[in-house]
Amino acid sequence: MENIETPIPESPDNCPDFTKYWNKFCKDVVERDNFKDGHLEQLAILCTLYVDYYIIVKQLQTDGMTFESDGGRNGPQTKLHPLVAEKKNILAEIRQYSKLLGLVLKEDKQVKAEPVDNWD
Repeated sequence: MENIETPIPESPDNCPDFTKYWNKFCKDVVERDNFKDGHLEQLAILCTLYVDYYIIVKQLQTDGMTFESDGGRNGPQTKLHPLVAEKKNILAEIRQYSKLLGLVLKEDKQVKAEPVDNWD
């Protein structure tokens, strides 16, 4: 029986960053034992999350992680940029979608040598 390679579907978005992640993960998703077309929709969401994440990272590099408020009843204050919380939320969603699609790193399944008990 020949090993036929599954074709990778074309990226549904023409954004170069989206396409980079699509091409990186698509083969693993398509070659799943339980692959369904719905997995590609989930992959599209994952790729969008990666693009959004790096947009936020670049913005935080420009703006900084904190900002100074004008004040109010407590006077001027240093506060976290709202994108810091958004970055955290997107990372959680990336982990969730990666796990859903089976793209998380798995533990090394090699059998480790049992420790030798030399107490005798």
